[in-house]
Amino acid sequence: MLFKNVALLSTLLACGAVYAENTPSYQYVEGSVERISQSGEDSFSETGFGVKTAWQFSENWFIGAKWDRFSSDESESESFDNERFNETTELTLDRYYLGAGYIIPVSDVSNISVAAYLGSYRISAKTTVSAFIDDQQILSESYSGNSTENSVKLETLLRSNISEQLEVSAKVFYEYLNMSQLDNKSQYGIGVGAQYHLGTNLALTADATYGKVLDENTTQLGLGLRYNF
Repeated sequence: MLFKNVALLSTLLACGAVYAENTPSYQYVEGSVERISQSGEDSFSETGFGVKTAWQFSENWFIGAKWDRFSSDESESESFDNERFNETTELTLDRYYLGAGYIIPVSDVSNISVAAYLGSYRISAKTTVSAFIDDQQILSESYSGNSTENSVKLETLLRSNISEQLEVSAKVFYEYLNMSQLDNKSQYGIGVGAQYHLGTNLALTADATYGKVLDENTTQLGLGLRYNF
């Protein structure tokens, strides 16, 4: 459904689009809606959001930053005669990246970048416990905590303008996440993406990645809006 919407919007706006530059730009800021899904023992699917930016400060070098957030709520309730106990847990995952990369021209319309990022995973949890007797609340207590783990990420990205309005991309990545709870601290995956230019600076973006993240098979889809400057 995500990519059907992108294709439909691209068709409607094709007549008004402005030509993209020949070489993909590494000067932009982008906001996106993200959907992450994991399979396995603790499978889940959550919707979040992300922000990323890049600035090319020389012919071949750029710096980049990324941030995304996903949140979920879990609730449990137990009843005994006229007593009822509720427990609600709010979980939030924030991922931050800051790094730099080198751009290698491949042709007049394509380039490859090799980048290294320092990352940080911040996991926050807040649990609220409530007790009721005859539907009258007699207790409500909250507990919260968080942990932060660091990572190093390497990413190779191929970008190419296959038409005057459309850019496509493909990437591979490897990340070492120093989290003690993980049996395997290595994370890796592949991804594809597209960028449709709506005007001189504005572009609609879509991307999908698949790989091993937090010890589980993980798929992440994104739909965003990018401003090239």
